[in-house]
Amino acid sequence: MRNIILIGMSGSGKTTVGKSLSMKLGMEFLDTDIFIEKKEKLKIEDIFSLYGEEYFRRLESNTIDELYERENIIISTGGGMVLNNNIIKLRENGIIILLESSIDNIINNIKKSTTVRPLLNSQEDIYERVNNLYENRKEIYKSLADFTICVDNKSIDLIIYEISERCVKINS
Repeated sequence: MRNIILIGMSGSGKTTVGKSLSMKLGMEFLDTDIFIEKKEKLKIEDIFSLYGEEYFRRLESNTIDELYERENIIISTGGGMVLNNNIIKLRENGIIILLESSIDNIINNIKKSTTVRPLLNSQEDIYERVNNLYENRKEIYKSLADFTICVDNKSIDLIIYEISERCVKINS
């Protein structure tokens, strides 16, 4: 099976879905933020605070260069990875799936999570911040996706089922 690349907003469930999907399909799972943290020996929030967003985006771009030829993996991308022009390389050996979620659901997930999200940790109202990021990225997400799965009000099992069914059709 081709690689499965999950894109979408921070808090849309890419990592949770990716881990469950990897168990269901017997594929390796890789979260690009964790990959970067291990390689840099720094947390994402520390990379942002020490070196800035531009440096982090270069690390994401390097990660794409390292991963695009690998096979049989599920890749959960950081929410802003779509801002890298070379993310399209991942399509060469994979299916890009947009996990779409409402702003309210994203905020709920972020509030329940222990993950620090540098671009969402400002003094600005969380709803306004998430909405602004989404509005700036939504057309990029949609243009890159081979297909979109809405995750709102769905169980993980249903989301996994929908992804699996769509991927089987694309791969056959």
